[in-house]
Order: sequence, then C-alpha cells, then structure tokens
Amino acid sequence: MDIQIVMQQVISGLAIGCIYGLIALGYSLIFNAVDVVNLAQGSFVMVGAFVYGASFVRSYGWPAFPAFAGLIIVMAVFGMVCEFFFYRPLRYAHVRTKLVALLALSMLLNNLALIIWGPYPMGLEGPFGTKVLSIKGATILYQNIYIIAITILLLILQFYIFFHTTLGKVLRAVAQDKDTASLMGIEANQAVSFTFAYSSILAGIAGMLIAPVFTIGTGLSQLGFMGFGACIIGSFTNVSGALIGGIILGLFEMFSASYISSLYKSAIVYLLIIAFLLMRPQGLLGKKEEVSGL
Repeated sequence: MDIQIVMQQVISGLAIGCIYGLIALGYSLIFNAVDVVNLAQGSFVMVGAFVYGASFVRSYGWPAFPAFAGLIIVMAVFGMVCEFFFYRPLRYAHVRTKLVALLALSMLLNNLALIIWGPYPMGLEGPFGTKVLSIKGATILYQNIYIIAITILLLILQFYIFFHTTLGKVLRAVAQDKDTASLMGIEANQAVSFTFAYSSILAGIAGMLIAPVFTIGTGLSQLGFMGFGACIIGSFTNVSGALIGGIILGLFEMFSASYISSLYKSAIVYLLIIAFLLMRPQGLLGKKEEVSGL
C-alpha cells in the first residue's frame, strides 16, 4: 500500500469528516437544548452554501472574508427566525408534532431555494483554488487543510464559550434541565433561540466549506443524513462524540470508496450506521439511558 496515497486519503477523509462533524454538532446542540432532532439541519447547510457562494461571492462579488462575516450574521438571524416560527409555538407539543414541523421546514427551505436561486447546480472556487501541497510525494489540496483548520478554530471557540463565559453556563444549564433553569431566573426561550442561531451558523459554515468541493445546489441538504449518522456513531448527547462520529464517518467513507467501491460507498456507510443502531444505539460516547428521547 502506497503511503503517499494513504496520506492523501486520510487528509481527504478528515476534511469531509470535519464537515460531517460540524453538521453533527448542530444536531447535538439542538437535541441537548430541546430534546428533539432538528430534521432541517441539512437544509440549513444548503442555505449557508447558497447565501455564501451563490449570493455573496458569485452575485455580489464579495471577497472571502466579508462574505464569511455576512454569512455568520445571516445564518444567526435565520436560525433565530426558524426557532421563533417553527419551534417555539410547539414548545409544549408532542415530540412527533415538533419533528413534523421541522421536516416541513426542511421541505419549505428546499423549495424556496429552487425559487430564489434556481434548479441548476453552481460551481464555486475556494479561496485557494486548486492549489496543492506536496508532502513526501503526497498531493494534498489546500482546501482540505483549510477545512480542517477552520473546524479546529471553531472547536476552540466553542470550548471557550461553553466553559468560560456566562452564556455558556446558561446554555449548559438549559440543556441539563430547562424547568429548573427557568426557576433560577434563566430565560429558557432566549437560550434556545441562541442555540438555534449557533447551530445555524455551524451549518452555514459547513455549507461554505463544502461548496467548493461539491456544487452548490439543493442536493447539499442530503448532507444532513451524514450529520445525523455521525451523531448515531458518536452520540447525540455528547458534543465531542458527535464530532468524533463525523470524523469516523468521513474516514470510513473515503477508504470505502478507495478500497471497496466508489459506487457503493454510500450503501457501505449506511451499513455502518445501521450496525451502530443495532449494537450501540447510544453511540461511542453516549450512555444507554440517554437515547430514550430519540
């Protein structure tokens, strides 16, 4: 086995795994906050890719950094609006009702994207184009290194926010017990709204990072399935587990495509997810009692 090829595959697998991990983080954060899976998370990724790539970069001609800043603002507001109209009115409804509402939101977003941006996929050149880095004969795309670096920076920022700020303490308190947090004077609605905003930002960044790798189109919403699978492998209730699940999924997908068949890589990945559902439904870092809300 050629070590250079393996190195390329590992870096590519880590890059796509980071994308899946960011999507999974969004799932995990919302699940911990409101005990429901956001079935529209994949569509949030699609919206982020369209807003950044189709609107800010292609239509308006913005450079990468202003487009990134604009994406953060738009996705934060977008997440709060979705929470206000599609989750908050159903806060005390049955979980099945919430799931149907979020599924309806996903379908609405996909169809709105077709109306606003059209049905044809669009290409987007990344900030590094097709530049590559050669390490001992291995050819590595700068875009993959960029994806991994951005993910690491986001994790550091998230760790700081969650464990070293008042906002982070509020979010963790609401995630543990919303009713008790409310009795202690914490405004649960605001915390949930911020969680949706932050989850939406993560999805938007995932869309921004994946847009140069794939084409921008409504098909990007299908990445939500991979983020969901990453949570099944890692854990819905453990944020670190969700990210680890994404990386495992990315590496498994890459090596499956290379050494088994690129035609059947999706089927092989889904078999892995099914295996976890059957043998360890709580995920690698989850506890058995934590999956009851699913």
